[in-house]
Amino acid sequence: MNASSNKFLFHLFVFTSLIYAVHSESKDGSDDQLQAPEFKNMYTKMFLEKRKAQHEAVKRIADLGNKKKENEMLKLVLNKLFETLKISLENLAKKNKDDGKKLRIDKETIEDVSSVIENTAFASDLALRFPKYFHKAYDKNKSWQFTLETSISITLQSKLADETTEKAVYLMSQELNIIDKEPNYFNPYSSKKIAEEPLPTKEILKKKEKKKRGPGLSGGKLDL
Repeated sequence: MNASSNKFLFHLFVFTSLIYAVHSESKDGSDDQLQAPEFKNMYTKMFLEKRKAQHEAVKRIADLGNKKKENEMLKLVLNKLFETLKISLENLAKKNKDDGKKLRIDKETIEDVSSVIENTAFASDLALRFPKYFHKAYDKNKSWQFTLETSISITLQSKLADETTEKAVYLMSQELNIIDKEPNYFNPYSSKKIAEEPLPTKEILKKKEKKKRGPGLSGGKLDL
């Protein structure tokens, strides 16, 4: 299955199945329907709890205070994240292929969709917080690129993520050049890069101090 057909498959799946209604099969075989607004409210509560745990995990990585350990942890986390995304996408693709247009949204399908949305959200945290490492691991990995692009499409079109997460995913799309950067784009965590910059030497600081001193200055006030 090529990339374009896969993308169309997932776009169609999300739009027709999750936006309007979610179906689940009960034990007696009857067909129960959970309307989209009710499902979204229920899911959002669980999703936000998951996001809290993800934010705490990102903070723990950032607080390691050791670049080598940080990179080792990011490698483990990203490998697991993309492996999970790939499996979830493959499960959804197989289910769609087996069931065709009459796709039934059972418990396993909901779990796979949830996995895609939650791990895409987690990826946005990592891409924005640790852009240097993320680019290094992601930019030349075609498999990861396809996996993440497809996952982003599902996440944004499902409308199941909260507004803050959707914004983070959108920013990640720009950070990773999946879409064109807007003229006013900026990474909200870019200040973190300051910690990676070497501290200025005493000589540089002295030169800057001399430049600040100029004629006509007395006690910090201009002599008029």
